[in-house]
Amino acid sequence: MKKIILRASALAVLVLALMWACKSGNSIDSDADYLPQDVLQSCTLTPEQFDTWFDKGKATENGFVNAANSLTFGAKTNCDFYKWSEQMFLWMTSPADDFGIGKRVIESPIFYTVSPEDSLGHRTFIQHKKGLLLSAVSGLEKSIGIDSEEGQATGDALMAKDGSMVYYITMANDVYAQFLTAVKDGKMSGKTFPTTQSALDSIVAYAKSNNVTLPDATALAMEIKTSWVDVAKLKDADSYIQIDALVPVYNKTPTKWTITGQRKARLALLGMHVVGSVAGHPEMVWSTFEHKAVSPNLSYQYVDKDNKVRTVKGDTKGDWPLNSKPEDTVNINISHMKFKGNAVYATFEGAPEGNTVSPSNSTRTKPWGVADNGVPNPRNATPAIANSEVISINNSVMSMLVGKDLRKNYMFIGSTWTEKGAAPNGRSYAATDTAPGVAVGSSQLANTTMETYIQNGTGYNKQGSCFLCHSSFNRKVPQLSPDTISHVFSDLKPLTVIIGGKEVKLK
Repeated sequence: MKKIILRASALAVLVLALMWACKSGNSIDSDADYLPQDVLQSCTLTPEQFDTWFDKGKATENGFVNAANSLTFGAKTNCDFYKWSEQMFLWMTSPADDFGIGKRVIESPIFYTVSPEDSLGHRTFIQHKKGLLLSAVSGLEKSIGIDSEEGQATGDALMAKDGSMVYYITMANDVYAQFLTAVKDGKMSGKTFPTTQSALDSIVAYAKSNNVTLPDATALAMEIKTSWVDVAKLKDADSYIQIDALVPVYNKTPTKWTITGQRKARLALLGMHVVGSVAGHPEMVWSTFEHKAVSPNLSYQYVDKDNKVRTVKGDTKGDWPLNSKPEDTVNINISHMKFKGNAVYATFEGAPEGNTVSPSNSTRTKPWGVADNGVPNPRNATPAIANSEVISINNSVMSMLVGKDLRKNYMFIGSTWTEKGAAPNGRSYAATDTAPGVAVGSSQLANTTMETYIQNGTGYNKQGSCFLCHSSFNRKVPQLSPDTISHVFSDLKPLTVIIGGKEVKLK
């Protein structure tokens, strides 16, 4: 009897320990372990609506989701923007079985990798093809021919706590590529990104003249940025979407890593920016997603189903790939590295004393894309209400993804845009700043893996929006031109076109 009691007691302790680990850590086995389940249902989908997203008319495990129709986008609420974002993410991460086993839509010929600048400041489209490995880097090279976009916009490089660099790949879809080529070929004016049927008709006709068909044309123009880490030391690697890619090989010293070549690696998707033009919004909708095990959150509030404001304490425990000390909520998001030329440097102005090429502790300071005070946007009076909408759509989508669909493990952080598609002025909406062009929706949006070190404090300020960089904020009159909205548009070389029956490269 004593042995039975001891075994029962040991079992009870084990069960309690496991329960505590699930509640205080970052287990990805259940959405309830991370997202509040009693949130006000302010942004949801019905199962019937969700089924229509799938190409077979029924949600299936890891099933193919169709691209959202950006032409018929008729947003009346924040939730409409959030639904568009969710569907686009699910589409781009859907299996593309006709392209290869285990491949995803972002690896298919619908998308192109955007190369880094060459010595003349030019970039090129690299169309994805069977057998072609994508190239990913930590945001450094411009001189040795690695085909990838630069890393973080702030000039920083990021490292996981296990010593693996975080890599980046920027991509654009076929509509974006054909639109840019038509503009640089003088066939379209290109004053704004396409948002209308007539503009799309022109792009489709232009593509057809070059023997190109656009299978998902109503997605309109899309540009995405992705962040990745080597799966070799990653815990729960099977919970991540993965690709095979080429990554840099480094000659390493404590304060400098210099690229010497490339190697093949298996990479796990950490985060994704989903950016696209939609009807009425040539400034594009800017959305972002992260794997929910990547980084801890600071504290935030939401509104529950009884309309009571609830506070969620910051994550101070758990096993996070980008943070080894979640209990330290002060010394966070401090850059340890910059990149320049073809190397990572630990010695730069403002670097910590005795700094080396090493991990820093990344934390999500604004978990759902808004600051914790003030008025976040015209449709949400408080941050708690704004947070509830984003949490609600997360719960709705995750609950309807079937079985062990890998996409369940990725959180929608939020989306931002401007009211009535006004030219962005680089600022975020606030009760004292409601001018046309201020960022609304998730008006302080950032991705922990891509804007790690520019997640500003709690206030609403000029540096709180994606549009700080993706706008002409320094001009007296804000602009909507593609080269203002997109960092790569003016640098990209057009695709090959057909002139007189022959393929010709435009300059």
